[in-house]
Amino acid sequence: MNTLSSAIVESLKLKGETLSIAESITGGALTSEIVSVPGASHILKGSIVAYSVEIKMRELSVPQELIDRAGVVSEEVALAMADGIRARMNTTWSIASTGVAGPGPHHGIAAGTVWLAIVGPDTRETVKLALEGDRETVRRGAVESALGVFTRILSA
Repeated sequence: MNTLSSAIVESLKLKGETLSIAESITGGALTSEIVSVPGASHILKGSIVAYSVEIKMRELSVPQELIDRAGVVSEEVALAMADGIRARMNTTWSIASTGVAGPGPHHGIAAGTVWLAIVGPDTRETVKLALEGDRETVRRGAVESALGVFTRILSA
């Protein structure tokens, strides 16, 4: 069990707050880290793996115009995903991930490029990562980074 996941679950439980997650590049791995913690059911309302553009638009309310303008791997789309899941699940907090795992670039965006977004009551934070390694290494790095950033935000 990940100590960052445990810290997140405990912090949110103590505050009476909830979490939802919208995942693309991480493909459910971030949600899996959270649900590995006993008591996660008290804080996690749900998640959506929105791997396709269609699902990002339909399930997370990411506008087609935004995807066309900014690109699916962008700060703007990561924030829209976080806003969409937070509204849909009616949670205090949301985390979203989008990126390119590789092995090669996608639409001109380098493999290892990841955007994370964390949205909460008074927080709208994004992080751009440039990770190296194979697909699994990039995906794992995105999960660990999301957990680390969220832990930092909660402890501030």
